[in-house]
Amino acid sequence: MAQNAAPFSAIGRTVFIKSFAKTNITQSELNALVQTVQQTATITAIGAFTAGTSDVVNMIIEGADVTEVAGYTVSDVAF
Repeated sequence: MAQNAAPFSAIGRTVFIKSFAKTNITQSELNALVQTVQQTATITAIGAFTAGTSDVVNMIIEGADVTEVAGYTVSDVAF
């Protein structure tokens, strides 16, 4: 079975599932990441996260794709 990492578009805006990776993301860093992403996209959901421990946080976003955020490795999530 092939995995799909392409954006989904139906009625309305394009939906992306993104992964943001950085070592031991703190709550403050997550808050700043959310604010950065919200500058160009709408966050629909944020995946599991443990402050100071998680190295990756996944988000479902709508609107503009986010391909770069300073300090993070950003990639598409295959589903």
